[in-house]
Amino acid sequence: MKTFIVTGIQMRNKGSQAMFLSLCHTLKSLFKDCEVIGFANKYDSPEQYNFKLLPFDDYTRFALKYRLYNVPPLVSASTYVVGKLRKSGKWRGAVSEMESALRRADAILDASGYTLGSGWPKQSGRTLLQTIDLARRYKKKIILLPQSFGPFDWGEKDDAKFLEEVKRTLRYASKIYAREREGYECLTQLGLNNVELSADMVIRERMFPSASDILREHARREIEYPPDNSVGFIINQNVFRIGDAPAVLDLYARMIKELIDNGEKVCILNTSTADTNRVRDVLDKVTDRHKVDVITGEYSSPELIEIISRFKYVVASRYHSVVFAYRSGVPAVILGWASKYVDLALLFQQQDYVFDIRAASADQIMRKVSEMGANYKTESQRIKNCLENVQATSVVRQAMSALQG
Repeated sequence: MKTFIVTGIQMRNKGSQAMFLSLCHTLKSLFKDCEVIGFANKYDSPEQYNFKLLPFDDYTRFALKYRLYNVPPLVSASTYVVGKLRKSGKWRGAVSEMESALRRADAILDASGYTLGSGWPKQSGRTLLQTIDLARRYKKKIILLPQSFGPFDWGEKDDAKFLEEVKRTLRYASKIYAREREGYECLTQLGLNNVELSADMVIRERMFPSASDILREHARREIEYPPDNSVGFIINQNVFRIGDAPAVLDLYARMIKELIDNGEKVCILNTSTADTNRVRDVLDKVTDRHKVDVITGEYSSPELIEIISRFKYVVASRYHSVVFAYRSGVPAVILGWASKYVDLALLFQQQDYVFDIRAASADQIMRKVSEMGANYKTESQRIKNCLENVQATSVVRQAMSALQG
C-alpha cells in the first residue's frame, strides 16, 4: 500500500482545503488503497473528516527538526505543556505518529498556495524550504504541486544569500509546478530546471469529492442556497487592505445598488470568517439592505462549489472562489491585485473581466458588471469549453510520473 504525505495545507482556508481534497481524491482514484495523510497547519475537529490529519505547525516542526522523538519523556513533557498553553489535545501522540509516517511514506506532496515570495516575509518561504529539507533527511522524493512563487524582491540585505538557499533547496524537489508565468520565470531565472507551468490543481483535476465523501455523517449539514438567478458577491477583506478601503466600500455599495435598481437578485456569500466584518460594512452602506440575501457558515469547499454553481455570475476576490466558479461554468468579475487572477482568467478567455483593485476606476468596473449581466450565458459557455481543454490532462498524474523519473 502506498503512503503519501501532503504538506502546506490547512482546513480553515477553503482554497487550501480544496487543494488537499482534490489531490487526495485523485490519488485514491489512481491507487485505490493508498494512505493519504495531511500534515496540516490549521484545522478544527479532525474527527469530522474521513481522512487523517496531523498538526504540522511550529511545535511539531521543531520536534521533528531536532528529533525530540528520540527522547520520549521529553516529547511527552513538551507536548503536555504546548497542549495546556494552547488548550488543545491535538498534539497528543502526534510527533511519534508523524515520524512514523515520514519513515514509511512513498513521497511527500506539497500543496501550499503561496509561501515563497516577497508578498510574505522570508520566514514564510523558509517554512517551505524546511519541508523540503525534512524530505531530504528522510530520503523521500518531494513534489511541489501548483502554487504561486515570487517575486523575489524583499529589498533586504540578505536577499542574495537567501536566494542561494532557495536555489540549493529547491533543486532537491523532483518537480516544481508554478501556477503562474511570473512564478515560473522567477524560478527558472534561478537556474532551476525542474520547473513546469501548471494551472491550479483544483481547476485541472476533473475529479472532486462531494461533501459526503469527506465529512463523516454527523458532520454533514443543510446547505443554504441563493435564490434562483442571483448575482453572487464574494468579498475578500484583503481587497480593502490592498486597495483604498473607503473607495472599495463605495464600489461594492454602488455595484449592489445598481444591480438591485435593475431588478437583479443579489446574494453575498461569506466564505471566510476573516471577511465577516467587511461584509457587514458593505451591508451597512447599502440602502436596500433588506433586498440583499446573505449566506454565511463554515461550509466545506465541495459545499461552496455547489452553492456558487447556482449563481448567474459572481463578483469575487477570493482566488479559489473564482476557481470554484469556473469549475461550474459560472463567470466572474474579478477584483484582485496579483498576477494569479490574470493568469487564471486567461485560461478561460475571461481577462477582460479582471481588475487590479489598486488601479482600476469604479466606472470601468461598473461597465463590466453591466456587460457581464448582458453576456453571462455566452461567457458561461466559453468557460465550459475552455474547461475541457484545461482538464484534458491531470497534474497529479504528471506528478506521479515525475516520481518515477
